[in-house]
Amino acid sequence: MSTAMASLVLAVLVLPSATTAGVATARRNCPDRCGKVAKIPYPFGLGPWCSLPGFSLTCADNTSYPLLGNLPIRGFSTDDDDFYFSNPIGVLSSISYSVKMIPGVRDYSLHWEAPDRHFALSSRRSYMYVVGCGVKASLFVGNSTVEFGSCSVACAAEAKIMEKLPNGSCDDGIGCCLIDIRVDLRAFTLNISRTSDSARSKKVYAFISGDMGPIFRPIDALRSMLPAGPEFNPSATLEWAIPYQPNCKRAMEDTASYACVAHHSVCVDLPIGGYFCDCELRASRHLHRQPLHQWRVPKIPTTSGSSIACPSGRSVLNYTI
Repeated sequence: MSTAMASLVLAVLVLPSATTAGVATARRNCPDRCGKVAKIPYPFGLGPWCSLPGFSLTCADNTSYPLLGNLPIRGFSTDDDDFYFSNPIGVLSSISYSVKMIPGVRDYSLHWEAPDRHFALSSRRSYMYVVGCGVKASLFVGNSTVEFGSCSVACAAEAKIMEKLPNGSCDDGIGCCLIDIRVDLRAFTLNISRTSDSARSKKVYAFISGDMGPIFRPIDALRSMLPAGPEFNPSATLEWAIPYQPNCKRAMEDTASYACVAHHSVCVDLPIGGYFCDCELRASRHLHRQPLHQWRVPKIPTTSGSSIACPSGRSVLNYTI
């Protein structure tokens, strides 16, 4: 069986926050911007002295975005009203594929991996959208044969029929279909197989997003096009955790590296393993996303501190080393 690999565009973008109180900040005396990205929040940082291990970003000269490994980071969200982040600092990634359909090639395989083991594609409001004609898409966990979702997409052979179809969602499989991502994934494989030689598009597009919105036009699939304009901005949520211990219980026993030591800071377990620090008020009223995010800086031979406003209005200061 012949297999062709498609091109992958992968970037991490971050939404600007409407919240002003309780916004996480960079470590004191550390740069907090790179190119178009401003206010890089701890535990991320530019260089190992300004970040937790595994969260170090690099900023090359004349670059637009910092890099996490080889992954461009386009921003961070510290919006406490966003229900779709487990973490108080949200990271959104742009994961999209453009698959050129080659004559005589039936099957195509696409693979994605998170930048490190303490990152994962979130199962919260995440869908794999496939736009095209005459194909079936199957999503597998990592490189395994464990399939956890599939969908098929078809088109009418005549463009005038597709033009008359109403704009809408991808639920009906006409020009577009979707797979609900119900588990957090550190890696996945997407297989795309041709199912029909009629009404086929020259390209098939696949991308992960929470909601494509009502802007999809079925005719776009037949024309091998994606929706245009600023309204089309698909984004996938990345979960992340402090990876040094598997859970809060073990982390609290390791007093040298335990991060949640600030006033009103609590430890929260994550399904992907590891933990993060959150405000006790936000943790107890999870859906209300009360502001506060505080971390402990690893012990290094410098003196630094940071403060943040907690929900009661008092100052929280505690990571002076």
